[in-house]
Amino acid sequence: MSFTTPQSGSSSPPVSPSDEVRALREEVAQLRHAVHAHATVDQAMGVVIALGQLSPQEAWDVLREVSMRTNTKLRLVAEQLVTWGRTTEMDPALRSELERQLALRRQEKGAASGSAASVEDVPLPSRCGGER
Repeated sequence: MSFTTPQSGSSSPPVSPSDEVRALREEVAQLRHAVHAHATVDQAMGVVIALGQLSPQEAWDVLREVSMRTNTKLRLVAEQLVTWGRTTEMDPALRSELERQLALRRQEKGAASGSAASVEDVPLPSRCGGER
């Protein structure tokens, strides 16, 4: 039984079974990492949705903006938000930018509905839920 896939028109040398197994293991590891990162981003979006009463698309936009404006990888922003949900600890620069982004979204919604909100109106709570 051969582990190689014939490639029509390709002149690449045949791949040994051990090379193919190694490549498949690397691919599986990359896919596992991607699934984990995606789950973390989804969880962070849930935090943003709850905090800002936003749609999923708006939450994604907030995460993306915080990432870009703080020069922090989106995955790391997401990890910080998920951790903040458990520990109430967050990098001050990320926290400040998240508050700013949420306030901007509230301002936009307020302008659309005719009410006004300032950028300072949306501080993040220091605790999630009850006391710990």
